[in-house]
Amino acid sequence: MTNQRARFFESLKTRPVIAGLRDVAGVEAAIQHGVGVLFILGEDIFALQESVAKAHAKGRLILAHMDLIKGVGRDEAGVRFLSKHMGIDGIMTTRANLVSPAKREGLITVQRLFILDSESLVAGLPTAEKAAPDALELLPGLILPTIAQQLRERGTLPPLIAGGLIRTRAQLDAILGAGAVGLSTSETSLWGYTRTESPGPPTAPRESRTPGSPPGTRQTGSAGGERKPR
Repeated sequence: MTNQRARFFESLKTRPVIAGLRDVAGVEAAIQHGVGVLFILGEDIFALQESVAKAHAKGRLILAHMDLIKGVGRDEAGVRFLSKHMGIDGIMTTRANLVSPAKREGLITVQRLFILDSESLVAGLPTAEKAAPDALELLPGLILPTIAQQLRERGTLPPLIAGGLIRTRAQLDAILGAGAVGLSTSETSLWGYTRTESPGPPTAPRESRTPGSPPGTRQTGSAGGERKPR
């Protein structure tokens, strides 16, 4: 699991947008856009097998939503089946009790938490902390910037992913700026987003001097005279 988990977070460093998909056609489109991680939010086990093959052929990670895949139980046996026979890299689930079985199978684990109101937030966070998934996905994702400070104050949460209702670049920027390691969306216009590196310290201006002059001597310009210090 360590290797897959490391790949998961390494991919999100540069490609933080995760494709939220419901069919095989979406898998091909996401791969063409360069998405590194795919979340399968629907399909049956036969279509899932095809999606896994397509994703792995192109070196992508693919996670299946345990609560929504048709043809498999929402229990520990279902987790083992998807791991051993479908070859998935990880699961998403709202069921905290499936996180540990998935970890034992070496799968990446993403627990989903729906924030419907303040009460659901207060009740849900301790559950996620206890289950200790590899990442916690908050839905709808647009709420993350609003509650970011409250989440930071806890200090014991897994890395955060935002999902749901994310449609614009401005929303994407706000979510990543609030501390999310990634976000999942079906909005294809965001799939090609690449996180750029933070700008480094400004480069010191280079001295301009005539050949043979000692360091620190500025060159006198032909038109503007000697440059004055700012």
